[in-house]
Amino acid sequence: LSLNKTLNLTLFLESLYVSPGVMRKAQNASGDQFTGNTADQVSVELHDSDHYGTIVYSASNVNLSTSGLATVTIPGNIDGSYYLTVKNRNAIETVSAYPVSFAAGTINFGFSNTSMAYGANLHQMPDGSWVIYCGDVNQDGLIDSGDMIPVDNFASAFMTGYIPEDVNGDGLIDSGDMIIVDNNS
Repeated sequence: LSLNKTLNLTLFLESLYVSPGVMRKAQNASGDQFTGNTADQVSVELHDSDHYGTIVYSASNVNLSTSGLATVTIPGNIDGSYYLTVKNRNAIETVSAYPVSFAAGTINFGFSNTSMAYGANLHQMPDGSWVIYCGDVNQDGLIDSGDMIPVDNFASAFMTGYIPEDVNGDGLIDSGDMIIVDNNS
């Protein structure tokens, strides 16, 4: 029987970013989507360092706090080095730039600058902070017209709720969501 490990992952989603170290909470049609200090949820995957297509461990519906921290319990028998992959309902899938060692009981990793993300795939905010790009509504790995069309259609229908087309997380699908998709396409 092996003890569990703790992965402390720090990241910020462009769509919810407020200021250094702060995100606002994702909304649904009637208010906060999540209780407490949860801003949104992410999925975290550990990929084999030699064969990226092999997922060694995954956790879904991981709470991401308004301070950008996601804590994941990892089985103790996972002790190699793995690429970390983070997914969110409308963010670009983001991968660590290098395999992260899981030899210790506590693993700390942050997407704090472009050297931490594969392909330097982070967006710099005007205040200098780095965030994960948002707007990949259809989760195909690109932000393009395939994302803009559903956002535009939902905006025209005055849709509300915690859905992928609500890119800015305010519970309303409108021009604020289209602007993010357009800027990132």
